[in-house]
Amino acid sequence: MKKRMIIAVLALVLVFGGIFGWKAFIGYQTGKYFANFQPPPVTVSAADANVVSWQPRIEAVGSLRAVRGVDIAAEVAGVVANIGFESGESATEGELLVQLDDRAEQAELPGLRARLKQAKQNLERTRQLVAERLSAQQALDSAQSEYDQAQSTLRAREVVIDKKTIRAPFAGKLGIRQVDIGEYVQPGTPIVTLQSLDPLYVNFTLPQQQLGRVDAGQALQVTADAWPDSPFDGRITAISPRIDPASRNFSVQGEIRNPDGKLRPGMFTKIFVIAGEPLEYVTVPRTAITYSLYGDSVYVVTRPEDSSEKNRRKNPEEDLEENPEENPEENPEENNMPVARERFVRTGEERGGRVAVLEGVKAGETVVTAGQLKLQDGARLVIDNDVALQD
Repeated sequence: MKKRMIIAVLALVLVFGGIFGWKAFIGYQTGKYFANFQPPPVTVSAADANVVSWQPRIEAVGSLRAVRGVDIAAEVAGVVANIGFESGESATEGELLVQLDDRAEQAELPGLRARLKQAKQNLERTRQLVAERLSAQQALDSAQSEYDQAQSTLRAREVVIDKKTIRAPFAGKLGIRQVDIGEYVQPGTPIVTLQSLDPLYVNFTLPQQQLGRVDAGQALQVTADAWPDSPFDGRITAISPRIDPASRNFSVQGEIRNPDGKLRPGMFTKIFVIAGEPLEYVTVPRTAITYSLYGDSVYVVTRPEDSSEKNRRKNPEEDLEENPEENPEENPEENNMPVARERFVRTGEERGGRVAVLEGVKAGETVVTAGQLKLQDGARLVIDNDVALQD
């Protein structure tokens, strides 16, 4: 009995030992395979980091306003008798825009002038009589009053006639006509807008920290969504002496040259205040930057001979643990293919599709501009800038 039990135990030991041994062997071979496995190279596009000279500037947003702009409206009631302009055309100062029917007032003028003439003659006769002591002073006062009233009535009618002739107060661009011939208009009825387009005011605000960097006469540039590639030059004309206690911002007004009339009052604009001499920055294409909550990074393209990159990691404080048993022929840094190394950077402003890199990349280094989502640190690369890559 004991002998059978011993044989059974030995058989079980042999069976389970063989199973566990086989499992251990399979695990060892699998680990060895993955330890030496190299993923295939990744096709990416790349570009060099270049040094460019950028003018320091302060960015803001604002709106445009006409230096001279008005909504022309009727001052007196009347019927539109004539319209002397077309919508959208330019007007010169003093140009007739709208004529209201003034025939009733014109018809009153001869009678009012005759009354004034008679009152004047009566005043002169009375003045002569008083001088010869043939009439009392009261008669002269009455004649003077009649003359003044006749003169005032005539002037009032002339003013009404003048107000029914609506002219452009200054040269500018007319808007869309709001009245028609034969239409009865009340005082205040809008007729058309008139805007002077060159120059234009641009109004914007800046935080109080920028107060020491701006001054009257300082140059600025303005861009609008309608003309994104055509900046318009101007200068600061006024700075508010008061800081808004709610926002801690101060108001600034600039004057923009607009000779072609491309900009229009009311436009939303982006403003760049020129604030110093040009500075040089290392820049990379915007697509090369990977933005994240943990820090911005780029993939720098390195070569096997770049020994300075061999020990670089995402975090400079980490040490690279080299495997002395690693096969040199299977090490991606020992072949002739370029390698991607992730590097954290500190970025600055962006202009024209390029981003200033303040720390992390040197001029002349090559960075990956497309295909980053397929990369990891140490991945082998195939650079092909002729193909538009999709991440």
